[in-house]
Amino acid sequence: MMKWIMVIALLVLATNAIAEVLTETFDDPLGGWKTRWLGVNSNMTNYYVCTGGGDENQRGNNPCGLWICDADQDYMTAIVTFDPSFAPTVTHFEIGVQAFTDSHLVIYDKDGGTLLTATLTVNYNSPYGCYTTAYAVDSTNGVGGFSILPDGGGQIEGNTAVDNFSATVGEPTPVASKSWGGIKALYR
Repeated sequence: MMKWIMVIALLVLATNAIAEVLTETFDDPLGGWKTRWLGVNSNMTNYYVCTGGGDENQRGNNPCGLWICDADQDYMTAIVTFDPSFAPTVTHFEIGVQAFTDSHLVIYDKDGGTLLTATLTVNYNSPYGCYTTAYAVDSTNGVGGFSILPDGGGQIEGNTAVDNFSATVGEPTPVASKSWGGIKALYR
């Protein structure tokens, strides 16, 4: 009996050990975020870079977040996609958003299926440019990205602030297993 308890305990520890929580909070001074997980694994960029007027470290009038852009020169929508090798590893995803134009957020899985659709409430409250609402999803097949789309004629990029990203990632299912009396242990 003690052998089975040890096997189960090791399985629980191994499962917990392969999950990691990644965060991006665009701390002051704004710098280096393009070299961290969000910048490396997505097409997201700083609005000031998209418009050619600045660099990734320019905050503008946003004291704690980032004015979102997706680098495609269509400022009406922000469609952020995760790298195909990163997307399947994301099991939980969170984003903070403050919208300054009528819009909605869509978070989708790695296959393009919708995980969440939420109307973003326009909010000019202080602090200006800091997220006011956080949205979170869980996915069994990964998170492919998110879109912020207009619900009217307003421009999204440059009018929507994002902050406090979080992604729980884990490695793909281990490739080998061994069975002892009906209990399967996974290992590398």
